[in-house]
Amino acid sequence: MKHRALLIAILGMAGAAHAGEDCWVEIYDQTEFKGTKLRLTGPAEYPKLSNVQGQNWSDRIDSIITGPKAEVHAYRFEDFRLDSAGQVYHPEAIRAWGKDEDYTPNEITIGPGQKKHHLGELKFHHNINSLKINCLR
Repeated sequence: MKHRALLIAILGMAGAAHAGEDCWVEIYDQTEFKGTKLRLTGPAEYPKLSNVQGQNWSDRIDSIITGPKAEVHAYRFEDFRLDSAGQVYHPEAIRAWGKDEDYTPNEITIGPGQKKHHLGELKFHHNINSLKINCLR
């Protein structure tokens, strides 16, 4: 029985190590994956980016690379808030009403294996203040 429990523990640790190898995000403070870089392993949640591994990353991230099993949700506001009032903006409804929208999202999702060389293209240039890293199977 002891051997079986040990084998299960070892297999569980190997699976966790493999997930960490594939579930990560690299953040950069400049476009084109330049400047200061930090790799974060998931799954993880960062409600504030003011002290991540001793560095302030609030409003600093400008390019991102995700690992093959990482899905990243980035938020403009701390604590994963969608806006300062906590309300959700519905761009599809604005378009359906025929309005010209100049919409700036408060959350973006970056899927596995992605390289976003300039977050300005997503209207998120130096605007990330909290993020979540989900590990996909």
